[in-house]
Amino acid sequence: MAYPFLLTALLLGVSAVPSPSTSPVAAERAARALPACRPLGLASGVVPATSVLATRANVLQADIATARKARALTQPQADALWQQADQVRQRVAGKVRLPVATRAEAHRSLEAIAAQLCHR
Repeated sequence: MAYPFLLTALLLGVSAVPSPSTSPVAAERAARALPACRPLGLASGVVPATSVLATRANVLQADIATARKARALTQPQADALWQQADQVRQRVAGKVRLPVATRAEAHRSLEAIAAQLCHR
């Protein structure tokens, strides 16, 4: 057998990543790996489209649920963040055009939620 260590590790259930419940550093690292924690990468002065905002809110909601399952957030924290993202998503969803100020405010709101989620 070419890889006896691999077989042993698989049989013993060894994981290269520590459990978030046992390591606060691993929990924080896992939270930063969430898709919502990645910046949009928009240039200064560029306003994202409405669909981008709605999609960003949906991604945030999914990551909030993931962080809750990983016990990185308490249930009240997860509920509050999820409701904030839902309010923004509902405000922009289905609209063809939004005023620039409204889009910018929605973008700032979603970034604030991501900052809370990612502990930035």
